[in-house]
Amino acid sequence: MKTIAITGGTGFVGRALSKVLLEKGFAVRVITRKLPAAPLPGAVYAETDFSDVESLKRALAGADAAVHLAAALFCRSKGDFLRANSAGTANLAAAASATPALKKLVYISSLAAGGPSTAVSPRTEAEKEAPVSFYGLSKLEGEKAVKGFSGSFVILRPPIIYGKKDAGLSKIAEWVRKGVMVNAGSAGGRFSFVYLDDLVNAIVAALETEKFDGGTFYVCENRSYEWKEFIAMLAAGMGVKMPLMLSLPPWAVYAVGWLYETVTALAGGEPMMNRDKAREASAPNWTASPGLWEKTSGSARWTPLEEGIKKTFN
Repeated sequence: MKTIAITGGTGFVGRALSKVLLEKGFAVRVITRKLPAAPLPGAVYAETDFSDVESLKRALAGADAAVHLAAALFCRSKGDFLRANSAGTANLAAAASATPALKKLVYISSLAAGGPSTAVSPRTEAEKEAPVSFYGLSKLEGEKAVKGFSGSFVILRPPIIYGKKDAGLSKIAEWVRKGVMVNAGSAGGRFSFVYLDDLVNAIVAALETEKFDGGTFYVCENRSYEWKEFIAMLAAGMGVKMPLMLSLPPWAVYAVGWLYETVTALAGGEPMMNRDKAREASAPNWTASPGLWEKTSGSARWTPLEEGIKKTFN
């Protein structure tokens, strides 16, 4: 039985991935900073410090492959992002290289590492990366560290991930229920989405076969949507009225991000909106093409957004 180590295994994607791998007969070791209050039955947990390579070596010992999902999304500074996502990933790659049994590392990066797209063309792997946020930069630096791993690696760049028990989607849903929603970027900006189950299936495929080894892939539904379309589908899936859509200028979005950072810093919490997300919002189009993944995998099956939203709220 192969052992798969998963960082971020207590999170939205990680827990779903762990369940699927257990069902497929893999042994799952969740590598985490803190043990969860409700452990997943069948999984083994290893506490670690991502700033300590030796701690990571102990956590990875005996694993056959690793999936690196752990990441910081809402830091308050460039330095914090780089420490969490770049240095942390470099430490994991170094520890994985020093683990004899570990032959494959799958890194879950982000569309943010590639950067925004144009209004007419989705981003492809052939384009030069141009991140506009510190988060995107830190994920791109993480990719560079993964490419230094001594074994096989696969890098996946999902855009907006959605599905059941997603904290980000839940926050949006709260505002939809209240009857008001802010446009992300400009009113006509377009976005790519990937349903949780589709992303999990892509990760499993990357683990189980060699045809993706050494590649970087955008994984998402092969069409994009305006933000208003997404919100309309969300409202319909929730069985509520379409909310009032408001557009804010970039400076106002930036101010909201600063306010969230300030208030949560005083309260000792983590901001769900920050200035870095405001930087991303200033680039209105975040779309990607899954063409390379589809060509390599031989499959173009994705869950349409409307269907995925219905599954999420059913």
